Amino acid sequence: MQHVAALVVILFVNGVQIPMPAPAVVEGETTWIPLRAVCEELGWQVGWDGATNSIKITTENQPQILIQVGKPQVTIGSETVELTPAPQRRDGVTYIPAKLLRAIPGVEMRWDNEQKALHINALPTGEPVAVTISELVTDPPGWLNEVVSIAGEYTGWQGNPFSPATSQGPPVTRSDWTIRDATGSIYCSARSALSDSPIALRPYEDYGRRIMLTGTVRLAPGGFPYLEPTEILPITGREGLTCFVTTDRYQYSPGDTVVIEMTVANPFPGPVTLQFMSGQTYDFIIRDAKGNNIWQWSDDKVFTMALVNKQLKAGESYKVSTRWTVPVHEKATSFGRYRRIFGIVNASVLAYPHTIEITGQR
Repeated sequence: MQHVAALVVILFVNGVQIPMPAPAVVEGETTWIPLRAVCEELGWQVGWDGATNSIKITTENQPQILIQVGKPQVTIGSETVELTPAPQRRDGVTYIPAKLLRAIPGVEMRWDNEQKALHINALPTGEPVAVTISELVTDPPGWLNEVVSIAGEYTGWQGNPFSPATSQGPPVTRSDWTIRDATGSIYCSARSALSDSPIALRPYEDYGRRIMLTGTVRLAPGGFPYLEPTEILPITGREGLTCFVTTDRYQYSPGDTVVIEMTVANPFPGPVTLQFMSGQTYDFIIRDAKGNNIWQWSDDKVFTMALVNKQLKAGESYKVSTRWTVPVHEKATSFGRYRRIFGIVNASVLAYPHTIEITGQR
């Protein structure tokens, strides 16, 4: 390796900045990375043969890799690839050009020019594990690099301030987006390449769209988890109808009026008929942090006792809204008191809960 002006590179492996015995650097047109530190962080076994200056790399699911210092030929399984410049050794540390990893199955790399950081990730294998967002948020290291599936709704790029995985901001840019289920919200990286996904989520038109997401759990530099989606599928049937609740803001004080709105939409190519057992076609419920009902819109209402049908054409939507005044007896000692708002259309069409915070007296 020639001693020329070098740019020191921040190195992330599987979403975590790793300690290195020597720095990764960019020299000329080549990015050099310390071989053993990176490979062992990927979970590979590295064997050194001092007599031949060669290295054998063994992985659980990938072909064996043979590298010889100073030689441009690298053997990956039964194939030989040319590597220019050749692997070098400096101060007892073996370096390889980072581009070698692109030739190894199951490895992906991404360069962050703003941070001058190289992200190296091992692509996971196996069937996805069905999880809730709260499971990921409460134990990010335990889920790191796992393939998971989440049923939830698309909620655009703006994060929920009460979710640990979104209150700290997007992991990369505002082009990233969030998914919400009944337990919380989490960011998804827009940079991941989606394969075999029949729907493409639009920033505004698909807000609230119900989806089944498959992706890999990663950690952002700040330590919070996010997802790299590999597949997005629409949820079919009644569970796939768009039904989501919003409020005019997230934080309120006693005496404030909360404006609540629920949007119901048919994202399917054909009509859908909603059935109601009475003249009541929606409801709103507010519960405290313990799950106790503290207000329900329908409590003081009377409805006709007759079967009601409502048809939604393909792409058709409607909105219903109400207002709730925060009781004035919510004293200053209630700082940080949360309320969850539930929207109901009928027994089979429900909104995921929406959280607001009561911050104390005005």
